[in-house]
Amino acid sequence: MYKVSIIVPIYNTEQYLNKCLDSLVNQTLQDVEIILINDGSTDNSQNIIDEYSAKYPNKIKSFTKENGGQATARNLGITKATGEYIGFVDSDDWIELNMYEELYNKALGEDLDIVCCNEYLVTDNVKKKNFNRLIYPNDINNNYIIRESGAWNKIIKRDLVINNNIFFLENRIYEDLATIPTLALYTNKIGYINSYLYNYLIRNGSTMNQIKYSKKLEDIFPVMEELSIKFENNHKEELEYLYIIHLLREASLRFLLYKEGKNKRKEIINLMKNKFPNWRNNKYFKKDSFKDQLICKMLYTNNVLPIKIYLMLKSH
Repeated sequence: MYKVSIIVPIYNTEQYLNKCLDSLVNQTLQDVEIILINDGSTDNSQNIIDEYSAKYPNKIKSFTKENGGQATARNLGITKATGEYIGFVDSDDWIELNMYEELYNKALGEDLDIVCCNEYLVTDNVKKKNFNRLIYPNDINNNYIIRESGAWNKIIKRDLVINNNIFFLENRIYEDLATIPTLALYTNKIGYINSYLYNYLIRNGSTMNQIKYSKKLEDIFPVMEELSIKFENNHKEELEYLYIIHLLREASLRFLLYKEGKNKRKEIINLMKNKFPNWRNNKYFKKDSFKDQLICKMLYTNNVLPIKIYLMLKSH
């Protein structure tokens, strides 16, 4: 059995793929399998996959499928994985060479089901540390629920995934958000390391960073409903905070960029009024920065002109 199975969904990322794969095949943790899922790429990605597969036949397993989205590729990868732990890497990102050794050693040393690290955000070749993931060290499970919405900065014990039939929500964006926080419902053996080991590339043209409006942005509503079903009984305050940051703040800011998003912003306001009328008293929200609190309050009251001016100035 491999120590870690690294699952990489690939769709038309030929210009980034070599850098990504180099960071995987050269991991200091040698006992890894790298599962490459070509999700119907139409560029040169498959040729790159074939090149690495031939060069590293003992490490790389490659599969091809019709295009169905990142969730379908990851789910296929889960079914093919044989490692003790599973990790996910996006094919336009890359990782530090010691990432999986650090994560695995932490998991092994403390008998953990999930171990998370911090990440860099990379824009125009400039690396910036993202926030520290562990801000509630005395309440790690709830910290995990409110802070972990991405699949890529962690390893997860494969048995936890398989035994609880946990797969990514397909045919939606925000599939990470619909899935990753819910892992805390099945284990309290979660740990963190304070190292910045993942490099997350922010590039123009992605669904979250494009000029034209995408209906896919509206997937946030069913995804939040999915979380609501899972968390409402046992983690209501954590669920409320997820609504505050991912729906009221982040989704509203995205909708604010497009005239088509105006009605969706109103829908968010009404949803928050009906579902979480006292959201301002949320204990996690009260510890957010003054700026983040102010943005949420202005979005909630539809006082968006100052925010538009701020975003405009920030982009120049």
